Amino acid sequence: MDSARYRSIPDVCDVETFGEGRPSFLFEVPHGATEERHYRKLRQKLDPALPEDLLDFFFVNTDVGSTEYAREAARQIVEPDAQVLDLLRAETRARLDRMKRSVLLVRCLVPRTFLDTNRVIDPDAPEGMTAAIPEYVRRPQDLTLLGELHRRYHELTEAAYAEICGGGGCALTPHTYAPKSVGIDDIDEGIGKALRRAYEPDQYEKWTLRPEIDLITEGAPGERLASSDLVADVKRSFSAEGIQVMENATYRLHAATMGYRYSARYPSQVLCMEVRRDLLADPFDPFAEMNIGADKAARIGRVVAAALLEQLARG
Repeated sequence: MDSARYRSIPDVCDVETFGEGRPSFLFEVPHGATEERHYRKLRQKLDPALPEDLLDFFFVNTDVGSTEYAREAARQIVEPDAQVLDLLRAETRARLDRMKRSVLLVRCLVPRTFLDTNRVIDPDAPEGMTAAIPEYVRRPQDLTLLGELHRRYHELTEAAYAEICGGGGCALTPHTYAPKSVGIDDIDEGIGKALRRAYEPDQYEKWTLRPEIDLITEGAPGERLASSDLVADVKRSFSAEGIQVMENATYRLHAATMGYRYSARYPSQVLCMEVRRDLLADPFDPFAEMNIGADKAARIGRVVAAALLEQLARG
């Protein structure tokens, strides 16, 4: 693998490597821009007339904790601790020293408030799907800038998928989601005010609690995209830790997402997963930059690492 092809790109993505040699795993974090500085840096390049309350939308809608648990999983794949070893089958532990283990982690730095890099750029978003570029971004030079950021990000990630998954490895797309899906009719001007109202106690109690972990394994109903063996290992390990895990309870991979495209291109080699943010944040506060508890991220990361090590052992 030519490591020069996978170097960090300022304001587009951070690239980290764990272990040595050709990576066995790609961790792609498409919603990794979770810090206020990420928002502000791009916001200052865009139309000053954009809605003033987008910072609230950024905090509510960013996948906080996704990079942290991905990093923990990567570390534990390379140097598993006793807790990870306890989750492994005896035959996998016996083979561990002979298994070459390394991870390439790509963290997108573009806030999805302005550009969702997990979407195909299409001005006509399918019904029920948010667009790659939201409707409130209208200035031509902004659209050009965001389109270029999308191109540069996927130029790198497509090459990484091709080399790692195309070479027999597998990929994880780590996401996080809010504890509840709140009802918002329009993602446009006034989104911040609408979100504040949705999180008021009298409204928030109406929304349905999501699963602690949701594995997104299908496209259309019956279109299996993830490895059944890997999914079984993830479920087994999370259950052993007393963590609730379900499949496709919240959504399925839509053809308008890049996650679907990579999963369909490399069937049974890509797993998308959602972790509820209150399992990671310390504390959970939807309208602020949240601190991620190191122990919480490690708890999730260990389970992911154990399942992926089982997958690697199967060859």
